[in-house]
Amino acid sequence: MVALLLSSVLVEKVFDGRTLDGWEVVGGGRWTVSKGVLKGECTTKDEQGLLVYKRTVGDFRATFDFRISTGNSGFYFRTERIAEQPFVKGFQAEVDAIEDVAGIWETAGRGWIFKPDAALHAKTMFVPGKWAKMEVAAAGPHYVVRLNGQTVTDIVDEQGRRSGHLALQLHGGVDMTVEFRNIHVVFKN
Repeated sequence: MVALLLSSVLVEKVFDGRTLDGWEVVGGGRWTVSKGVLKGECTTKDEQGLLVYKRTVGDFRATFDFRISTGNSGFYFRTERIAEQPFVKGFQAEVDAIEDVAGIWETAGRGWIFKPDAALHAKTMFVPGKWAKMEVAAAGPHYVVRLNGQTVTDIVDEQGRRSGHLALQLHGGVDMTVEFRNIHVVFKN
């Protein structure tokens, strides 16, 4: 298992499975909670929407389960909040139903930082519409994204932000539903 060492850590369950406590809804779409699952939905009429975690983070490791059949979502990390669409700028680990899932895209920046190819993606055994497990870790300029236990992204990028917000994305402009559960984050103190 790829592990980024975080000395002096705090483990936090950032989603309690019942409420949106600790999170802020920004932009379009709709977020609901039922039976331990956080569901985001949007339509072609909605602008991008986010669910932004109120605490900022530096070095961290996050794990969560997700399920998506169509559309485009993401797990934003170390992002800067901005007032206009798309409401944040920075890195996201892609959460979508195609083979770029678990790659890293920089919103309002350089675009693809790392886009996985089909052969790499096939090793993850990812199936759209089925629950998948993602791990996202950042320590300094080192970023690792794992999907279903397989390392998809393992890069060093000196230009990436060193701290910022976590957020979940509804891309907007498409009909989509995405679900998240078991969201845990290990923060460096």
